[in-house]
Amino acid sequence: MEVWALFFICIIFFIFAWYVHDKYVQRKHQILVNYPIIGRLRFVFQEFREPFRQYFGDEKFYESMDKLDWVYNAARDKTNFASFSPGQPLPKPKFMLRHTNIVLNDDEVENDFSVTFGEQREFPFVTKSIIGRGPMSDGSISPEGTRAFVNGSYLASFPINSGEGGLTSNFFVTHNNYDTKYMKEVKGTPFEEKIFKACKILFNVPVAIDFYRKIIFRKDPLADTYVFNKEKECFYRPNWDAPLDVFPKNVPDDMPDIILQ
Repeated sequence: MEVWALFFICIIFFIFAWYVHDKYVQRKHQILVNYPIIGRLRFVFQEFREPFRQYFGDEKFYESMDKLDWVYNAARDKTNFASFSPGQPLPKPKFMLRHTNIVLNDDEVENDFSVTFGEQREFPFVTKSIIGRGPMSDGSISPEGTRAFVNGSYLASFPINSGEGGLTSNFFVTHNNYDTKYMKEVKGTPFEEKIFKACKILFNVPVAIDFYRKIIFRKDPLADTYVFNKEKECFYRPNWDAPLDVFPKNVPDDMPDIILQ
């Protein structure tokens, strides 16, 4: 075999392995899942953003990279503050200093942002935050988007509106401490569970869950209405045929406040 042909085969194999890694193995960057390999250009252009911004961008419209780094670090739960002095200047020439003259101590900050609606009612509604997510259904932002919003609203303790699609199974994604009287569970066979565990080793967890769903439900049209319980490693959804009195009377502790559209 010619050297150039062997080199070409190696390049093809490398690109294929790279594609599989970005699409099915790594889970650090969602953009690489949606756009394997080519999605890496986003990080390349991000490095070019700051020097080219002065020529092609409106300084008043585009935020500086320092501010974007601050947001990214906050989203990734990284350290978002830095100390400096004349002998130890900041590593970057631009830096955003906010509220430096009105710093408050912890005991001076009010942490209760709850709001009560219908105080004169028999069962008033108390929300934990003055901030809430507007109505967006599964059909408008996808089931994955709904589950992401539900997780975020639960962690940040703010209410979420179900939108026109109503209360789907995706709004119960954080509700793992449920009673099987009102929740329907579906588990795989021991053999299917072993396949699922093997997939978790070879691929990322979402890909393994998606494959596990397919081998359990096969052609069941209701397969996508189930969400996955990572603790029990099973699929579950509300049993809407169950008697009304078996459902919780109050919002469970592991669910956010949900406003029905």
